[in-house]
Amino acid sequence: AALREGYERFDPRAYLQNNYLPPRADFSSEEFVVPWKLRCLAETFASGEIHGRTLIDVGSGPTIYQLLSACDHFEEIVATDYLAVNREELGRWARGDPGTFDWSPFIQHVCKIEGRGEPRQEKERRRRARLRRILPIDVHRAEPLGAPLSPPADALLSAFCLEAVSPDRAAFARALAHVGSLLRPGGHLLLLGALGESFYLAGPARLPVVPLAEPDVRAALAAA
Repeated sequence: AALREGYERFDPRAYLQNNYLPPRADFSSEEFVVPWKLRCLAETFASGEIHGRTLIDVGSGPTIYQLLSACDHFEEIVATDYLAVNREELGRWARGDPGTFDWSPFIQHVCKIEGRGEPRQEKERRRRARLRRILPIDVHRAEPLGAPLSPPADALLSAFCLEAVSPDRAAFARALAHVGSLLRPGGHLLLLGALGESFYLAGPARLPVVPLAEPDVRAALAAA
């Protein structure tokens, strides 16, 4: 209940300004978190092992950076978020509405590290085309999307989400098991997050994060 109340104050624009503009969105060094995240995802998808018809992004928030390298490997990408304000922000970007957050520096950087010489505009066009659905999700329900997905997803991606919406380690482990039910047998889960983080900022909201250690995450994955 306390987490839900905190997220009622979540401001997508403030969150984007806090976390995805300079100085945090600094592409000059891989020591900064944003280029690190983009390279992790680019190298993972470049392996060629993770592909298929459908990828579900669990807890997209108002961001699309985490899906830039995925768009070349799946026919359909499904974005999800608990908050309607985040789903609305994603919908505005997908439609190309004016005044949405400018992701072009991120797209340009991904094109650079992927090394294919692809124009940024082509990557952006393809990314919008592959984002077919934006759905509500509650990872604390046994069926997070409200009903089983048919067919199940070939891959799941969750970036900095589950630890930020779980009140404790046990809830994190249960949430991981819940979202795992969306995945087909033999599919892939890409989990990107922070260890030891205790909070993050989204405008007036100071939102708690479960400070996980690596053994916590490994145990939750094994249990799920």
